[in-house]
Amino acid sequence: MRKTQLAIFVRSPTTARLKIICSAPAFFWSFCFFSTSPQSHYTPKARNLLFLLNQCTTFKQFNQVHAHIITSGFQHNQFLIGKLVEMASIKFQQNNMTRSVLIFTHAHKPNQFTWNTIIRGLSISNTPQRAIFIFVQMCREFIQRQSFTYAFVLKACARSHALETGKAIHGLAAKSGHVSHIFVATTAIHAYSTCGDLNSAEKVFDEMDTRNVVSWNAVISGYVQNGLPDDGLRLFGWMWSEGVRPNDVTLIGVISACAQKKELELGRWLHTYVNENWDEFRSSINIRTALIDMYAKCRQIDLARQVFNEAQKRDIGMWNALIGGYVFNGHFEEALELFQKIEAGELEPDEPTLVSTLRACAHLGALDIGERIHSYAKEKEKRFMFNTTLGTALIDMYSKCGCITKAREVFNRMHLRDVMAWTSMIWGLAIHGHAMDALDLFLLMLDSGPMPDGITFIGVLYACSHAGLVDQGIHYFEAMRNKYHISPKIEHYGCMIDLLGRAGRLEEAYDLILRMEMQPNAIIWRALLSACRLHLSIKFAEVAIENLFKLQCDHCGDYVLLSNIYASQGRWDNVERIRRKMEEGGIRKLPGLSFIETNSEPTTEAWIDLRGHLIDQTGKRMCGCYQS
Repeated sequence: MRKTQLAIFVRSPTTARLKIICSAPAFFWSFCFFSTSPQSHYTPKARNLLFLLNQCTTFKQFNQVHAHIITSGFQHNQFLIGKLVEMASIKFQQNNMTRSVLIFTHAHKPNQFTWNTIIRGLSISNTPQRAIFIFVQMCREFIQRQSFTYAFVLKACARSHALETGKAIHGLAAKSGHVSHIFVATTAIHAYSTCGDLNSAEKVFDEMDTRNVVSWNAVISGYVQNGLPDDGLRLFGWMWSEGVRPNDVTLIGVISACAQKKELELGRWLHTYVNENWDEFRSSINIRTALIDMYAKCRQIDLARQVFNEAQKRDIGMWNALIGGYVFNGHFEEALELFQKIEAGELEPDEPTLVSTLRACAHLGALDIGERIHSYAKEKEKRFMFNTTLGTALIDMYSKCGCITKAREVFNRMHLRDVMAWTSMIWGLAIHGHAMDALDLFLLMLDSGPMPDGITFIGVLYACSHAGLVDQGIHYFEAMRNKYHISPKIEHYGCMIDLLGRAGRLEEAYDLILRMEMQPNAIIWRALLSACRLHLSIKFAEVAIENLFKLQCDHCGDYVLLSNIYASQGRWDNVERIRRKMEEGGIRKLPGLSFIETNSEPTTEAWIDLRGHLIDQTGKRMCGCYQS
């Protein structure tokens, strides 16, 4: 804008003329010029400032207009205050939510719109509890509440997992006659579902006079997210019979239910429905992401990849779904290839990307890629500083790659540690033979950490077993049941059988098997069989192998163990009988496989078997090295 043109606007800057100024590249320079020029003697009207606020596209511009509102004496104007709070808490929330609270706090008798706006902004912020606090303050000052007020604060209760507070606020909404409003009822369903109170959620749903697709979505998603896919699909069938047309949120919830139930046929039908209504759903990346996850969970990873390849647009969530799907299906190399494509592209990996890739690294022993991910997380320390899931995945990766010292460093640097972080570190120490360190860490967890769960005790019992701490292991097993009220699972019994068996207490091990709360499986009998091999006990070995045969578990290792026990006792006729039975059943001793990393690439290494059969060229080279 030329200076001669600007001079005209300085003399009489109306809202219409402000529109032309705002379209100029130097919008705020022009604004500051005509509003502060000594020649203009102009005091902007509130409506003009309101218009300027609406034109702000950056937080810097917002700050400039806010400063001018204060210097112009409009800091108590109700319309401007309401707009300032709305923009600070909704439009520019990512910059600083504190600003909106500050504006609200210094407002002189804020009106109903301003109260609702600050509650709404806080309900979707990182501190939704503050929305509840503001609502309580609103009640104390006898400010009239609207239906939207209750809906916003119920959303805050959902995000805070404040079930009892949510019930109280829902009761207040009922008392004030707002509970029948569809927005309030739908938000109440969401709050109850998020907090795990599905009975209350369905009760609210049943009592609704009118329901829209959002209401149906709330209750369907609630069931699915709480691990009740059957109920979610039941509600979807009811919704379909009512003639309510599903939208993208409905389909995402139902496809997720199919993923949980491994319901491939219904998942395929939903995929067909999406394709038939492509014009309506073409813009929904999340539907394709849900389909990828569903096919992966149903062990149809090729179909998942096909959906991925057909997508014209892909966000990081879609990449995460396929990487996670590959890891879930044991295709770890493909998962790493996808991650490397993300690295080479423009997308920035987030927490699920890194966690899934670290799991693939842990299975393949791909230490180089795992270390790259760790370096990336360090560079983005502010973003991942308090991420316990990522920290736990790093501990697991380093432990499985043999770097227990680095795993311990990650654990020590974590700002927050949940039960999985403690458990992962205890497991890592136990597996690497640092049994006493694992038990010391467990004692530290009991003193200062979260309550242990069943998986924690598996690691503790494993450590006791490999350290030969029989009495201590028995003590922890009993404490798990009696003190922490954790019912033993098959894995706990397996550790105990291994513990007693290694110590030569085979009678006690067999007695524990007979007293198990569930039917012993192959893992239990193999633990006993391994102990018999260690202590050369034919009596219990024959009992174990007989039960394995009953379970139809014809594993070559079982035959080899029994054969070795017979051989150690000089019972060669029994050895020959076992070998003959293996040949008749077509059972061969399989070669072992291991993963190593060469030139930053995970490689499968295979060994030749006892008869000299070559498995692959890599195995041949390695065997040649050993022979030389």
